[in-house]
Amino acid sequence: MSSGHIQGAQSTYRTMQVLRAIAGQLGKGVSLAYITQQTTLSKPTVHRLLQALMAEGMVERSDEEGYFLGPECYALGVIANQRYGLSQIASTPVARIAADTGDSAFFSLRSEWHSICLIREDGSYPIKTHVLQPGTRLPLGVGGGGIAMLAAMDDDEIEQCLEANAEECAARFPNDQREDHRPRIAECRALGYGINRGSVVSGSWGIGAAVRDCHGRVLGSLSVAAIESRMQPDRQRELGPRLVKEAQALEAKIRKAQMTR
Repeated sequence: MSSGHIQGAQSTYRTMQVLRAIAGQLGKGVSLAYITQQTTLSKPTVHRLLQALMAEGMVERSDEEGYFLGPECYALGVIANQRYGLSQIASTPVARIAADTGDSAFFSLRSEWHSICLIREDGSYPIKTHVLQPGTRLPLGVGGGGIAMLAAMDDDEIEQCLEANAEECAARFPNDQREDHRPRIAECRALGYGINRGSVVSGSWGIGAAVRDCHGRVLGSLSVAAIESRMQPDRQRELGPRLVKEAQALEAKIRKAQMTR
């Protein structure tokens, strides 16, 4: 591979780092210093990338509030949603799970070795966990849905994923290291659903079930999150199979949608 190709790939990676740092604040403006901190890129590099992104309409800047994703990001998102249609297909089961359980329900999409929360619906129970919000990006294996997605992959893919995410998990998720994932994967494969016992934030528990596409590949997950007292063993045994059933029904809808395109 030529050095030009390598440099081009590196520039694309850095650009995506900047966009993800902005997106991670869920519509709030961010400062140049914040983006620099989140990406670990130099200030001149971040400034140069921001200037290029603003020229293309991918980023906007407000003197009072900082940097935001721009209209071109929105337009691309609308086009991508027309291709996948997942938000529309998954919104019904997520809303149903939230209404029936009283807790927060989610659909997250796999993005290579990470998951991105696309949909969140809150149930009626007054105390909620706020760890996972639309746009939140987590390494696979982190959280109930992440555990389910990781466990549904083949062993070689799991090894690649753990290696790819090792540095990030070491820096940001001290309770989600390689040695922590092994028993969770085994448990998920035995039960059919993943259980997060407060590894990300103490007291915030979750259960997730993997969702596959028409080729059997891991596409995403359905999950429920609640405070620890609402996720004890009896309720785990109630919610886990329910999520698996919902995931299977969602897979059937996704297969039908993909086959008609």
